[in-house]
Amino acid sequence: MADLTIVEKKKLEQFFGMGSGYVLDFSNRSFEEFVRDSVGLDIFDSRYDYGSGAKANRLRAFWMKESNAVVGKLLSDLLDWAEPKGVQHEVCCLIVNRLLGNSTSGSVAQSDGLAAATAASQHRSRELEKLRDEFLALASDADRARAGLALERVLNRLFHLYELQPREPFRVVGEQIDGSFELDSHIYLIESKWEKKPMPEADLLVFRGKIEGKSTFTRGVFIALNGISKEAQDAITRGKAPSFIVMDGWDLTMILNEKMTLPDFLRKRIRLLAEQGRVCVNFAELS
Repeated sequence: MADLTIVEKKKLEQFFGMGSGYVLDFSNRSFEEFVRDSVGLDIFDSRYDYGSGAKANRLRAFWMKESNAVVGKLLSDLLDWAEPKGVQHEVCCLIVNRLLGNSTSGSVAQSDGLAAATAASQHRSRELEKLRDEFLALASDADRARAGLALERVLNRLFHLYELQPREPFRVVGEQIDGSFELDSHIYLIESKWEKKPMPEADLLVFRGKIEGKSTFTRGVFIALNGISKEAQDAITRGKAPSFIVMDGWDLTMILNEKMTLPDFLRKRIRLLAEQGRVCVNFAELS
């Protein structure tokens, strides 16, 4: 049994996106092949049956059954497979190094690295708290136009906090773009609306046109604080494959309260968009 701590398991699960039962972007077949190539074991063997039997649960069972060396080897290969994602990736590498038994000097470096990662995490928590307070204050602002502009600044700082390389509002051929960001080498356009009622279909169709006018690989996130109407949901998925997801005020509140990181939220939503064509998903379904 690998001697992973509860905190280390949580860090690994967050990085590998295991909350929804998946492990990174693996299918059952590709995950089986990857594990076999890495450590020569069959991850779908009955000894790794645990919970629902999903890939994430099988990896958890693997942690419980195998030694530090074997678990460390597989995790190391998984981290090589995944694209580095800032502090999270660095923390996971430190965990793997501990499992694989680095030298004393390496242990000192690990300790320093963990301290730096902890400090970075604490800094992010403080910044999220500030953004949450600002967001809540904006909700009571009677000037909705002013609140909408202030929201753009809050969102830009939030995306910066998670190292998603956001770009501030800009104009392209006479049209206004509220911003953009990069996630896993994909570019996403942003549209943010803070109206009193759910957004009608016209606004979403305009946003879809902005996305389609850029490239076939451009995607988008439509942030509607009070959601979108049922008619809008139907319209945006009728006849054409949707190219963006909708994020509402509750989603933003949960992220600001650290119920889920912004990158994890986006990855789960994009996966549901790709697999099921759903532009709107209740946050409770993601946990």
